[in-house]
Amino acid sequence: MTTPQELVLDINDLMSLPEIYLRIRDVINNPASTLNNVSDVVSQDANITARVLRITNSSFFGFAEEITTLSRAINIMGFSQLQDLVLSVSVVRSFKGVPNELINMKEFWTNSVFCAVTARLLAARCNVLDSERLFVSGLLHGIGQLIIYSKLPNETTEILTLAKQQNKPVKQVERHVLGFDYAQVGGELLKAWKLPESHIEAVGSHTDLRSADKFALDAAIIHIASVLVQQYESAKKGYGIPQFDPIALQLTELTEADIDPIKQDATHNILEVLRLLFSK
Repeated sequence: MTTPQELVLDINDLMSLPEIYLRIRDVINNPASTLNNVSDVVSQDANITARVLRITNSSFFGFAEEITTLSRAINIMGFSQLQDLVLSVSVVRSFKGVPNELINMKEFWTNSVFCAVTARLLAARCNVLDSERLFVSGLLHGIGQLIIYSKLPNETTEILTLAKQQNKPVKQVERHVLGFDYAQVGGELLKAWKLPESHIEAVGSHTDLRSADKFALDAAIIHIASVLVQQYESAKKGYGIPQFDPIALQLTELTEADIDPIKQDATHNILEVLRLLFSK
């Protein structure tokens, strides 16, 4: 039987991180790098530069004052937040050849952005520092689905059919048919991409919080955000509707009553964030 690790082998023919992100990551991870070094690398990509400035000045991500230069934006947000924002902007360039017969990519990214926005708002509610990293984890939370759909189309058809027939959540049927679910595949991909451990664990463990460790709170936040997405999708498509894991509510110290207004705030912000990430 195929494993999550095997599914992400030779994945570059389907999806790979853009070269600009890899260069930015390298310069940021170099202890000798200065603000000018980082700014010089980012500025080599006009699209990335424009989007970083647009994002930092948006109402959702923005700072108290208008930021007009890249160096100022980097100085205010710091290298870590810059790397997360660049990853958010660049990751949407990473996908090639995902079969449209099995997945609507516009719908996929809309759901991913809703999860990302919700996760960032949840993180702020839980007083998590650097809440932008939860935005990135939320944006990437379903990336394992793209790999399963692309590499295992026959099994995917079976999974989606059974989820409707048996009125079960898709992730539950994935485990039955494949022996694993999309979150585990996503975690393996982020590991192969050498992303930070916080993203790997949040994405890889959000469907099984008992497997989370150092970043259990991050995983719990992504769990809650992803369940909100899946509840909407399941109701629309006829799959079983997933529920919140009590562990997630315990770790975040949130109740379902606390979550509802956050969901409403995310709904209000999603169109702006979609524009920031996807408009040309």
